[in-house]
Amino acid sequence: MIKNRFLAGLTIIVPIVITIFVIVWLLREINRLFNPFSVLIYHLFHIYIPDIGLALLIILIFIAGFFVTNVLGKKIVDFFENVILKIPLVSLLYKSTKQWVDIFSPEKTSFKKFVLVKYQGDKFLYGFLTSNTRLTGSNGEISEYSVVYIPTNHFYIGVNIVVKKEDIIETGLPVDQGIQVVLSAGISFPGTLKVH
Repeated sequence: MIKNRFLAGLTIIVPIVITIFVIVWLLREINRLFNPFSVLIYHLFHIYIPDIGLALLIILIFIAGFFVTNVLGKKIVDFFENVILKIPLVSLLYKSTKQWVDIFSPEKTSFKKFVLVKYQGDKFLYGFLTSNTRLTGSNGEISEYSVVYIPTNHFYIGVNIVVKKEDIIETGLPVDQGIQVVLSAGISFPGTLKVH
């Protein structure tokens, strides 16, 4: 009885504490990064604005978004990306980070659907449909396949598999709910799933 109540309380407290800790740490680092602006504003206008970092970051994000959505901005970003992609280690870090950020971008569709893939008869793996492809055999026969990303360690590590289209079952769950299923290690998987 006491053990069950303790564990129930733990399941509530731990995620809250970790979330608060991460947010506080992130805000502290953002403010530390933008601290020179606070000092500059203080020297110019004799006004000290504490925690200006978050406000400046939001403004910077909006400016970057405005910049990237016009033709000139896209050309400059493309040029910058081409330079970055030629630097060996930096290109690996940049590409990996960009791919993960693109998952949550409203304009990019890295993950098209959250799906189940048939595995060893009556078992299934869950993953994200990323693209479709055709494989041509030596006899000229064309088969339809899909590429599915199967996360194996939250999102950090996973494998891409190429499977026949008939081995894919569409769950009907939106991608963000699929992400939640993966991040919760399957705990938030629906009790009932109507497949298509």
